[in-house]
Amino acid sequence: MSEPFGALIGLFCLVFGLLFAVLLVVATRRRRRERDRLRTWAESNGWGYTERPAVDWGRHLPGANRRGIEYAFSTVLHGRRVTVAQYLVTDADGSSHHHVVTVAALHRPLPPAEISRRGRIARMLSGGESGTGHPGFDREFRLRTPAPPGWLTGALIDAHLRGQIPVPWLIDGTELIHHYPGRLELADVARHAAAISYLADFVDGTIRQ
Repeated sequence: MSEPFGALIGLFCLVFGLLFAVLLVVATRRRRRERDRLRTWAESNGWGYTERPAVDWGRHLPGANRRGIEYAFSTVLHGRRVTVAQYLVTDADGSSHHHVVTVAALHRPLPPAEISRRGRIARMLSGGESGTGHPGFDREFRLRTPAPPGWLTGALIDAHLRGQIPVPWLIDGTELIHHYPGRLELADVARHAAAISYLADFVDGTIRQ
């Protein structure tokens, strides 16, 4: 009885090992095809492509996964370096979530600041509480910064209220960073880059109207 049982266990282990090897090969080939697809798109559209770039943006993102940037596209748009990337974070329960991350280089380092959208309950409780002195903006958005920023002009406030600015966003030295949940679609890369570049023009003072 023991010998057939042992042979059965051995056969099971062999089949399991072969199945695992096949799945590993399939997954590796799939990743390679996806990497080639992204690189080909970047080369065809004038973007640089980097897999697992050495950046620390993850510490500002949900889950704070410092190694969570899977890949990034970079280019120079109207004289400004911009990057559009995909970020991955895994919850404690094993669930994985993707975020699109856009980054624009600022002309000079600035104090840390962050603008986020208030939730519905927070909007009700705030009642337009003082923050920027603009009740409409303060009711919809929350500004976190150690000092009143000179870049928060009336034009930038109006652009937020018109829905022209991607939120949330933050400043970290010379980097302007925005993120939102979802996978990065290649058809949207240029649009994401244009949006963060537009915001950076406000922060740098290029747009003042």
